[in-house]
Amino acid sequence: MRFTGEPSCIQPYCCSSYQAYQLNKKKAPSPPNLSSLITLGVVVTVLVTTVSVLILVDQFTRGYARSEVETRLKQLAWQMQDALERGMAEREIDIRLLVSRPSIRQAQDPAHIRAVLEELQRNVPHYAWIGMARPDGTVLAATKGLLEGMSVAERPWFQQGQQTEYAADYHPAVLLEKKLPPQSDPWRFVDLSMPVLNMQGQMIGVMGMHLSWGWAREIASKLLNPTSSRYDVDVLIVRSDGTVILGPKDMEETKIDTASFRAAQHSSAGGSLIETWPDDRRYVTGYARTGQGGEMKLKWTVIVRQPETVALEAFRDLERRVIVVGALAGAVLVLLAFMLTRRLVAPINALSAALEQRAAGLQEVKIPLVTSVRELQLLSSALGTMVEREERYLREMRSLNESLEERVVERTSRLHETATALQQALDQQQTNQIQLEESAAELRAILENAQDAFIAADEHGHIVEWNRQAELLLGWPRDTVMGRSMAELIIPSDMRAAHNHGMAQFLKDGTSVVINNRIELQALHRDGHELPVEITVGHVKRQSGHLFIAFLHDITERLAFRDQMRELALTDVLTSLPNRRAFSDRLPEGMMRARRAHQLLALFFMDLDGFKGINDRYGHEAGDELLVEFARRLQASVRDVDTVARLAGDEFVVILENLQSQQDAIMVAEKILHAIREPFELTHSTVHISSSIGVAVYQPDLDGEIGPEELLSMADKAMYAAKRLGKNRIELGRVGDF
Repeated sequence: MRFTGEPSCIQPYCCSSYQAYQLNKKKAPSPPNLSSLITLGVVVTVLVTTVSVLILVDQFTRGYARSEVETRLKQLAWQMQDALERGMAEREIDIRLLVSRPSIRQAQDPAHIRAVLEELQRNVPHYAWIGMARPDGTVLAATKGLLEGMSVAERPWFQQGQQTEYAADYHPAVLLEKKLPPQSDPWRFVDLSMPVLNMQGQMIGVMGMHLSWGWAREIASKLLNPTSSRYDVDVLIVRSDGTVILGPKDMEETKIDTASFRAAQHSSAGGSLIETWPDDRRYVTGYARTGQGGEMKLKWTVIVRQPETVALEAFRDLERRVIVVGALAGAVLVLLAFMLTRRLVAPINALSAALEQRAAGLQEVKIPLVTSVRELQLLSSALGTMVEREERYLREMRSLNESLEERVVERTSRLHETATALQQALDQQQTNQIQLEESAAELRAILENAQDAFIAADEHGHIVEWNRQAELLLGWPRDTVMGRSMAELIIPSDMRAAHNHGMAQFLKDGTSVVINNRIELQALHRDGHELPVEITVGHVKRQSGHLFIAFLHDITERLAFRDQMRELALTDVLTSLPNRRAFSDRLPEGMMRARRAHQLLALFFMDLDGFKGINDRYGHEAGDELLVEFARRLQASVRDVDTVARLAGDEFVVILENLQSQQDAIMVAEKILHAIREPFELTHSTVHISSSIGVAVYQPDLDGEIGPEELLSMADKAMYAAKRLGKNRIELGRVGDF
């Protein structure tokens, strides 16, 4: 293109454009005033913002108030559940201690037995009746002589109590209704029973206790009645069949089937919800269930409810105040916004008036220089220099027209040179592309024949490469996984959150504990099982993002061998019990758990009386066989959660946890002695042997400074004391004996 001549038409074109603008201005309707639009927009924005904030505050406070009420009622339900379970645990301890007393186990003097039972009744007034029945069901002795000589053989507590410890659910009184003092509420009992064994371990009767239901009412009164009277809270205890056994008078001994009751049947941790009850009122309800931990045999549902209107009354009052205060604040903000906006747009109005006058032909009118706002100052000064700048632009156009042809020739030459260079670059790029494809084919062949699984993923976690070894290791074909999320396919669900967090952290600041390190973790197979792998993850920074590459190696056999070696190091070869090394690890752990739970821990130290003589008489093979049988009887005499270990030779130790008293430890030790007294049937002989047991009881609240070595020394010295006193016995160690 070529330009010749002078650009003399520019000035006439500007004049004609200005005249056309004036003509169109006269014909076109006037647009809205900018200052009015700004004022209206600011006021509307302030109003919308204020209303939105009020709505958000209302929604937040509503949800927070409901959450607080549900949490409070759920905590009240937990407290009631805990009180019931602790109360039943104390009653079970009472009956265990009662049947272990020598005066009860001898069962020779009914009057003396009655005195023992009445002493317990005075200490625990909620025992409406305590009695001991002979094996034929005849009551031998009872508190205040009630039912003595009568038969209770048909009562469930007697029939079940002959076999084991028994707890009966809430039920009306049958035999005792007319014999007990009258009261405002009918007599209702929870029964406890347990067999009574003599010193030889034979069953000589059944001990029964009738716990008055007033016990549960008293717990509810102490824990919840102050809350009930003030906040209209109802507390219900519901049996497994839905019968209300404690609650409002009009609901007791009726059945319910509410959402909270059904939810409690399937929840071990309790919870809360809002529901409508049969009286058509909505309640905020907290619920919990007893007997979930296995310590309480009876399973009751505790329900604490409060009318929703009462529970949220404080929120309603707060909501009204927030609305009033928000409305006042909104009105003040609207007024301030209106005044401030009018003040800000005043200079714009002055500048607009001057422009309209100049457009009308009044060239003597000067454009005012606004100094209050920087933007308006720039605009007014720019309009004042517009004419001078237009002349300068005309001079520049003339100069450009003269040099334009020269520039076109120069640019054409440069374009030819650029086209030549571009063709050469394209040829080189094609060569590089062929080499790149060959390298990619070689790399794929290497990866396909690698002994480890190879996986590549982009920065979003989507799989972009998957070799044959990955198919064999993880079970997913390559064409199925391409483009899918690596976390969903091979990372176990409990590790995905940590994986996503680590990826986000690496993409953010480049730090990671996994990248460029070799680690061991669990991978997820296609069929759902987890397998241990050793993984090495690398990272490649690309122009379009990131590429993560990982090599996975199955280490199942390596871990199995490692676990086998660790198990052999901690196990006694002869008895398969934990050895001294394992015992040294478990005793400190048990003492730490006892300190956290504020419960007792007992340590038994024992050996076989006369074991050397059996070795000398029958040989070491018989001695080893005796030790194996002794270890088996020890394990059978304690709980699965207790620890039985062999230290050396015929020395054994037992760790008992979760004890309530020293008597519990003594009872287990007596059980062990009784098991050891039975003859041992060996391959070539039958031997009788006994054991001396030293017992050390760790009381964390009293003996917190005692360590594992001191506790073991205490039990050891107690065992030697038992040997000095005649063997075949139990001795309790004292704190000063280590």
